Amino acid sequence: MIKKLRASPLDKKYLSLRPYTASPINVDLERVIVNKPWGSEYLLYSNLETEVWNLSIKYQRSTSMHCHPNKKTVLLVVDGRALFSSINESWELMPMDAIVIDQGVFHSTQSISKDGLIVFEFETPPMKHDLVRLEDKYGRTEKGYEDIDRMGLGDDCIRLFDAYGQPKNICNINVQIKNLYSKNDILESNGRSLAIVTSGIIRSELDEPLYKPPHVLTMEELRDTAHSFENVSAMFISQDNVKTHNF
Repeated sequence: MIKKLRASPLDKKYLSLRPYTASPINVDLERVIVNKPWGSEYLLYSNLETEVWNLSIKYQRSTSMHCHPNKKTVLLVVDGRALFSSINESWELMPMDAIVIDQGVFHSTQSISKDGLIVFEFETPPMKHDLVRLEDKYGRTEKGYEDIDRMGLGDDCIRLFDAYGQPKNICNINVQIKNLYSKNDILESNGRSLAIVTSGIIRSELDEPLYKPPHVLTMEELRDTAHSFENVSAMFISQDNVKTHNF
């Protein structure tokens, strides 16, 4: 499932009532792991247009009900089962399910797997401090992103900064980053497969812009609709076998 969410009138109303001051983070995020009340997260991959974060959420814990006023987000379930909520609705997500979230949409993600939940978070543009919390069960409603005292060395984390063209396996999911110059560079579909654009613009045969970061689509959709590629890179994610969980 790929679901897309746009800001509702209620999202816009709540955002207008929340004071927002962006405070850039002066930390090398490529070297740390960020400890959260619900688990932890670390920077998996980044370029000038997109950051990809690996979120590990413990059983029955959840992120705050929050939004990003200036950046677009994709949440992709990698391992486990999630209860994803907007202000108005909730959906249960399984591995390879993705939610595309426009700027200003309040949302929260809860782990409903006893073994925990792993989610990839794609953010465009890279602005980790772009955060407004509406509700938070851990007392962070009026606070910004975590301070440096919540960060530790993440030397044992899997990072993909130099992994172009090199497949990696993360929680039974195959991950590969590629530069795309033509349709010949699109990976063959194998099992359940998705492509997430991480930089550049993909155009149609009529030269219309079709996809840019962080658009998520199936491999078949990419192959059928893409015509030309301008400085494009993408993260390809495929699942050959579905892992069994205890719920």
